[in-house]
Amino acid sequence: MKDFFWASGHLGWGIFSLAVFTVLWWLLADLVWRLKNVRISRLAIMMSAGWILGAGLIVLGSCLGSS
Repeated sequence: MKDFFWASGHLGWGIFSLAVFTVLWWLLADLVWRLKNVRISRLAIMMSAGWILGAGLIVLGSCLGSS
């Protein structure tokens, strides 16, 4: 798990990919909000669930990949 945050004197690939995923997910949420007529509570729940799933897969892939 240490390699997830810091590896060889620089940020690890896991935290970098999580940051990129978060920014892209935020942009997708904004795009959906602008293009679809959807309630904010429903959008927030769906986008949060999707982000948790995606972030979990990134953490899992990073931990399994560094072993």
